Parts: sequence; structure tokens; C-alpha cells
Amino acid sequence: MLKNNFNNCIIISSILLFGCASNQSITIKDIDIEIPDKWQTSIPDYEPLTGDWWDLFNDPGLEKFVEEIMRNSPDLKTIVNNRKMAYQNAKINGSGIFPTLNPSINSSKSQQNLSGFGFGEFFSNINGGQDSSGAQSNDEVITFDSESFGLSLNLQWEIDVWGRALNGRRASFKDYESLDYELSYLAFSTIIRSAQTYFQAVEASEQLKIAQESYTSLERIRDLVQDRFKRGIKSSLDFRLAETSVSTAKIAIEDRKNQLHSLNRGLEIISGKYPAGILVSNHELPDTIPQISTGIPAEIITRRPDIKALILKVEASGLNLSQAKRNLLPGIMLNGSIGTSATELKDILNEDNKVWSLGAGITSPLFNGGRLRSAVKIQESVVENSKQELIQGLLLAFSEIETILYLEQSIEVKLDAISNAASQSKSAYLLSTERYDKGVTTLESVLNSQRQYNDIRSRYLTLKRQRIENRLSLLLAIGGSYES
Repeated sequence: MLKNNFNNCIIISSILLFGCASNQSITIKDIDIEIPDKWQTSIPDYEPLTGDWWDLFNDPGLEKFVEEIMRNSPDLKTIVNNRKMAYQNAKINGSGIFPTLNPSINSSKSQQNLSGFGFGEFFSNINGGQDSSGAQSNDEVITFDSESFGLSLNLQWEIDVWGRALNGRRASFKDYESLDYELSYLAFSTIIRSAQTYFQAVEASEQLKIAQESYTSLERIRDLVQDRFKRGIKSSLDFRLAETSVSTAKIAIEDRKNQLHSLNRGLEIISGKYPAGILVSNHELPDTIPQISTGIPAEIITRRPDIKALILKVEASGLNLSQAKRNLLPGIMLNGSIGTSATELKDILNEDNKVWSLGAGITSPLFNGGRLRSAVKIQESVVENSKQELIQGLLLAFSEIETILYLEQSIEVKLDAISNAASQSKSAYLLSTERYDKGVTTLESVLNSQRQYNDIRSRYLTLKRQRIENRLSLLLAIGGSYES
């Protein structure tokens, strides 16, 4: 009988629990924002990106670096652990929907005296009537011992009639999914930013080569001027200018070395290695870059994990609002226990000694100083704020992509122009050197043309690296995910 009543209570409670809960979900149509059908600046028309994007650079050093990041990066390991903690917190916060069952076993032993129950004087009078000589003292206290053992299973459950606890549980897991997407985007961003830092180090390596080549070239010019100065063909001014340029080139080499070592140490820390400062050396910036598939702006909703996270936050806030409203309604608490009670430990499992209890109570908020209604108002504001944060996130994402696309076109124009400038400046440098050998032009003209040529080569490397960084930023901006 007890078992049947207990099962019926659980079935009815479950029907009420799942039947009254809200299922909050939103779509892009629910957001008050205008989304254009195409980007203002078009995405380059490439084939869809497939496979691991870092393989498309054809850079073995980058491939090895990314693999080490995924395997050893402290940042990514922290992200993975944060994801695990977030999941467990969601389970804790959403556990209120389930009943609490606590088994217990107890043992007690007590000693009582009959005087405490009013029987001491009664027995004393009987003894006094039988033995008037007072063989037994009227002050004697009669005591007895008792011992009991119990085994029980205790139940406590707030029946979720209005779906209050279920909404809270769903909100907890929506929050977890939102955080999971944020962590996924953070991990993907970590790899992208690390790759960008890697190419900064590669550029620094090539800039060091230019500085070393410039030093060698200036040394050759200095030696030529020094020889002619000793023979009285050139003035001391030319020699001093040449010597100054050589010394300046030494400084430039050391600056480039320091920059490269600093970037290398940062890369080694990212990949979980000892910061020896030797990760990148004699590398070259690749000419190939990852291709990006074309798409319309609305696709960003389904591609970017951070946007998905914002959507889930809106849904979670809606569920929390539903929970806050249901806190205004009455609650039903079910309490019960079943077990055994015996005076001997060996009888604790004997069914003849079983005991049980079952009770239910209803509580309803009558007066709480407006606390619950204020909580509803707060949650309504939270819902509205989460929607505005989603709109802001969408606008920032669109702006980010439009800016990157525009910059992509600008970099292409600059690269075409600087390629021509590099070719012309090299010819000008060689021509000035030839004319100086013939005594037609001055040393200042040679040094200026050589400096201009090296500056243009350096700027070309910087633009080439910026093109790679911009493409990686576009890859991040249009969405991506990292799977551990």
C-alpha cells in the first residue's frame, strides 16, 4: 500500500513538473536588428576552407608549433579545465529538481530512573509496607537501561508543480552551454593569435637578414671609401659618413636580434616550452594563405561561437525570469522515510520491525517585503540587457568583419605598389653605386639609395605579414571552433 502511494506521488509530480516548465528559445527573427543580404566589402571568392587551416601555409614550422600548442599550451589546458568545472557547476545548480535521499543507520543507548516518572515513591511505599524495619532505604533510586537500533531511508522533495526547479535547471545548463561556446571561441582565438605572433617572429627573422645584408653592403662601401681615402682620392667626409653608416647598421642588427628573441620566448611560453628564444630562425613568410569561403552576413549567427553564447545567455535569462515568477506561487514539500527499528542489532533487517512515515506540506509566500516581486523586476531587466548585449555583439561582429575585409583590399593595393617600389629602389641603388665608382655622384646619394632600398624591403615584409595576420583575423571573425 505504501509503495503504491509513493509511486503514484512520484508519477503525478513528474507530470506536473515537466508539463508546467517553460522552454525558452530565440531565433534571429526575434532580435531587433537589421541584417543586410551581403557585405559592403565582398569576401574574396575562394573555394570553401577545408581541413586544418594552418596546413595551408605550407610552413612545417607553423604546423609543428600549432601541434605543440594543442598538446602543451597551459592556456588551452586551463580552458579545458574551466569547461569541466562549468559543467559540474551546472549540475550542482540544476540539482534542485531531484529529490534528496539520505540513508542512515543509528544506535542509541539510554539509562532512566523511575523517580523521573513518579514511580520511585510508589516502589518505596510498597517496600516500606512489607518491611517496617526499614531494611531498604526510602532514598534508593530504581534505574533501568534501554538500547535501540534503526535503519532508515529519508526522502525530501519539493514537488515542482509549476516548473520552477526545472526552469532553474534549464537556465543553469543554458549558462553552461553559453560558457562552453565562449571557451571554445577563446581557445580558437588563442591559436589564431599564437599563429599571428609566430608570423611576427618570422618577419623579425627576415628583418634581421635585411639588417645583416645592409651591414655587409655598408662594410663593403666603407672599405672601398677607406682605400680611396688612404690614397687621397676621396675626402675624409666620405670616410666618416661610411663609418657612421656601418656603426648604425650594427645597432640595427642588435635591435632586430632582441626583437626576434623576445618574440621567440613568448612563442615558447605559449607552447609550454622553456623560453630559450630559439624557436624561429631563418624562416620566411609564406606566399600562400588560407582561403575563405564567401557567405552572407546572417551566417555569422550560426558560425561564431561567441554569438551563439550571447543567444544562449538571452535564453538563460528568460528561464531565470520564469523561475522568478514561479517563486510567487505556492510550493509543495514531500517528506518521507522508511526503515526498521529494533532493540537488538541482529533484528535490524527483520521486516517485522519496519517503520515508515509520509507527509506533505504546502507553503505559500504571503508577505516578504516585496522581495520576490523585486526579483522578478530584476530578472526582467536582465533579460532586456542580455538582448541588448546580443545586438551589440552582432553589430561589433559585423563591424569587425567589414573592417577586416576593407583592410584586405587596402593591403593588396599597398603590396602591389611596394613591389614596384622595391624593384625601382634596387635599380636606383645599383645605379648610384656604379655612378659613385665612376666618380659621377656623391657618397650621400649611394647611402640614401641603399637606405631607401632597405626601408622598402622592410616595409614589404611588414605588409606581407599584415596580410597574413589580417587573413587569420578574418578566419577568426567569421567563426570557428576548437575541439580538444
